[in-house]
Amino acid sequence: MYEASSADSASSIHGANLHGTSSSKVVNKGYQTDTLNPYFMHPNENSALILVTPLLSPNNYHSWSRSMTMASRSKNKLHFINGVLPRRMDEEVNSLAWDRCNTMIMSWLHNSVESEFAQSILWMETAEEIWNELKARFYQGDVLRISDIQEEIYNLKQGDASIASYFTKLKKLWKELDNFRLIPECLYDSTCLAITKIRAYHDGNQVIRFLKGLNEKYSAVRSQIMLMEPLPNLCRVYSLLVQQERQAGISIDESKLLACPNANSTTNNTHQSSSANNSSRGRGRDGRSYGGRGRGSRICTHCGMTNHTIDTCFKKHGYPPHWKQESSINLAQFELQDASQIESHGDKDPTQATLKFTLAQHKALLDWICCKEHLYLKLMI
Repeated sequence: MYEASSADSASSIHGANLHGTSSSKVVNKGYQTDTLNPYFMHPNENSALILVTPLLSPNNYHSWSRSMTMASRSKNKLHFINGVLPRRMDEEVNSLAWDRCNTMIMSWLHNSVESEFAQSILWMETAEEIWNELKARFYQGDVLRISDIQEEIYNLKQGDASIASYFTKLKKLWKELDNFRLIPECLYDSTCLAITKIRAYHDGNQVIRFLKGLNEKYSAVRSQIMLMEPLPNLCRVYSLLVQQERQAGISIDESKLLACPNANSTTNNTHQSSSANNSSRGRGRDGRSYGGRGRGSRICTHCGMTNHTIDTCFKKHGYPPHWKQESSINLAQFELQDASQIESHGDKDPTQATLKFTLAQHKALLDWICCKEHLYLKLMI
């Protein structure tokens, strides 16, 4: 059956009719301009072309074979590889055209394998012979290859890869597995419910496998998808996860914003806000200071704060008695807290310890600053 169909196909290509009469001269007359003729060669096609990458190696024959088949079919030269178009007799008109095309395809095959294997096929005569030789040498049995693919699928995890990269790897393995085990087609009913159910089970298994390989940070969205009824298709699941990944990448962790800063940064920020408030209090709406004193323009050269000079700086000349009495309690609390935090570091270098404030300590610090500000304004007035 196959030989008969091959012969009929070859006869139709070469120009022989069903009754055996030769009309090759008529058909061959314009094969150089007929792009659908297998003997047609585009001017850009040459023997140095590399049709597929990566080159054939012992571990990628199945993907290489698929790529080479597609490339040959796109150039209308697959008949030379699979033997459908055998070599014609020398006296026939198409024999020269066949030899040219066959030699060109042999060069393409030679360029598409690794150099260590290219020398072993250099002396073969036809592209079909080279094709069969490579298949016999590198083709792995269906059962062995299927078992390897299934093991790769079930062991594949996302890890450090992105959603897109992880999905692409799985998709590649699934397509290769489908190439070995195609879902059958119903010859009698195109709407066969049994085949439709088999396809639904097949797609559902892929969705489950894809979700189970994700990292734990996607556990919430994974659970939500698995609870959907019916289960969404693979492309929809991929779209949802990519959106989740993008949202997680641009969102800010609010817990980091609520972390307590160290004592130095808190004190500096408080001094800055106090200075800004003091300067704004000493000015009217037209920007001029009121009260005749111009306190907002004075800066102490000793402590760096505003509204006073070095002549009246408490840090240099000492605090008044009533000031020390009201602020001694808060200062004692902070000194005890600082001492306990330094002792808790143990063997660590105290100079490198980072002192953190609790919410209660923050409140006490703000109260102390407000009290200091209030007393200071009273003294200045």
